[in-house]
Formats: sequence, structure tokens, C-alpha cells
Amino acid sequence: MKMVFTELKEHVDLIRDAFPDDELIIFDHPLEEEQLIDIARDAEVISVFIYTPVTERVIDSIPSLRLIDTRSVGFDHIASKHAIEKGITVCHVPDYGAHVVAEHVFALLLASARRIPSADAFVKNERRFDFSNFLGLELRDKTLGVVGTGKIGAAVIEIAKGFGMRVVAYDVYQNKSLAMKYGFPYLHLEEVLGKSDFVTLHTPLTPDTHHLIDATAISRMKKGSILINASRGGVLDSKALRDALTSGHLWGAGIDVLEDEAHPERDLLLDSPNITITPHSAFYTKEVLQRISQLTIETVRSYKAGSPVNRVPSEYL
Repeated sequence: MKMVFTELKEHVDLIRDAFPDDELIIFDHPLEEEQLIDIARDAEVISVFIYTPVTERVIDSIPSLRLIDTRSVGFDHIASKHAIEKGITVCHVPDYGAHVVAEHVFALLLASARRIPSADAFVKNERRFDFSNFLGLELRDKTLGVVGTGKIGAAVIEIAKGFGMRVVAYDVYQNKSLAMKYGFPYLHLEEVLGKSDFVTLHTPLTPDTHHLIDATAISRMKKGSILINASRGGVLDSKALRDALTSGHLWGAGIDVLEDEAHPERDLLLDSPNITITPHSAFYTKEVLQRISQLTIETVRSYKAGSPVNRVPSEYL
């Protein structure tokens, strides 16, 4: 069986050892559409990460393709519906450890609330201590609005309770047992935005959630609140966020994703004030990379056995 892996930098030997009888073609970088079509022309399996798009054209150009596996939770870079309609199995990593992203969310929130990046730069550049420009916000007794209460959103709520925060949430699919466990209400999105001191986004990117948080939504947020996005860049309108930060409507923002991560230099947020940006690294820990490799092996082996696991959820297609 011919398998093509892109963006595979770690645990290459582990993958090779798992499939010693197959033809493996491995790249440590993303492939553009034409490259992928050319290299995977006779492949049965393609395993990618988030920067290798598997478009309808790619799918139509590889008649031997039977499994598309992305080593990520999100799969908006794959034409999943088109693939499935053609009888191709599409799989992802359903959970590599939701707590990892949740921890990063609070790193971004604390960095923004306590002005940590600018304070750090000031001390190092000015070589002196002066706290007067770095007034912060407390988390305790504040309201956190969680937009999306899947695995990551639930992990964020658990941590928030440890900080002594109140929680309100919005989700199309309400998890009533989660709400009972942590004592929070589900509200309409407009209510969540209006009641929250801090808002954090945890929804997949679909046609329905594209620019879910736009200028109108941000205008409903409290003046002086903070917005965190560690989901997908397209859920948030970059221009609307930049305008809200520039005008001072928002205290700050913490962002781990951009609308066009292949060309970050084009993004308006890079020149915005009071924003902390990390390069889609919320997932990136030593432990997670090991788990992703093991799940990838599990997925491909299950496909070869005729009962593929970790299929993408149909409700998001």
C-alpha cells in the first residue's frame, strides 16, 4: 500500500516501524495542491497536517485514494464532504488531550489580563522596574464566556472553576450533564458576549461559524473585556477585532490562530495593539506529539483491518 505523509517531523521512525511492508513517502513540510497530486497519484492513504490542503481537485485527481487522515482535531483544510460522497474515508484526531489547548487558553488570558508580554519587553529593553504602565485584571469572580463546549471548551470550564470564575456558555449542542457538573447556564450567543468579562472561542470552522464573531458580535461584548481564540482563525473577523482593539473597546486579545496562517504577514492582527499572538502552538507539547503519532498508527491500522476509527463527525460536514 502506498501512503503519503506530509508535515511529519517527529516520530518518523515510529511511523515507519508500524508499516514496514508498505510504501511510505514522508515529507516534513506541507505540500501545495499540484505537489500533492503529483506525489500521491497512486496512493491509497494520505496523512496530512493543517497546512496541506486536500481539495476537491486533489481528491478527484487521485482515483486510488481511499483514506484521508489528518493528524489534527480540525479538518477544515479537507474537502471532507466531497471525499465521503466519493466513498473515501476521512479521519482525524478526535482528542489528543483537550487539557493541553485549555492550558494554553489560560496562558493567553493571563498574558493579556496581566500585560505580561509588554511588561517583559519593557524590563528587558529599558533595564528598569516600573509597573505603572502594566495595570492588570484579576480572573477571580469574573465571568468567562465559553463559546463551544466540546472537549476543549469543557476543559477550559474546569480550569476556570479552579480560578474561582463564573462561567456562561453558548453551544448549538448543549451538554446538560457538563452544565450540571460545573454549575453554569447555556445562553444565547448575544447574552454570553454581553455578560462576560472574558470570552474564549472553541467552535469548529464551518460555513455556519465563519466570522461567527464579527463586528456586530464584538460590539455586544463588554467594554474592557478580553477575547481569546484558540479554535480556528476563520471563526473570528480579523478586521473587526483589530478595530475593537484600536478603539479601546476591548482590553486585549489572545490569539493562537489566524484567518490565513499560510500568509500571516497579511493578517491585520499583527499590527494591532494589546494582542498576544502565538503560532498555532496551543497543541504543541512533547506529550501531544507522541499521542498524535500513536493515534495516526491506530487510525491507519483500523482502516487496513476494514473498520476505520476516528472518522470525522458527520454533523460538522
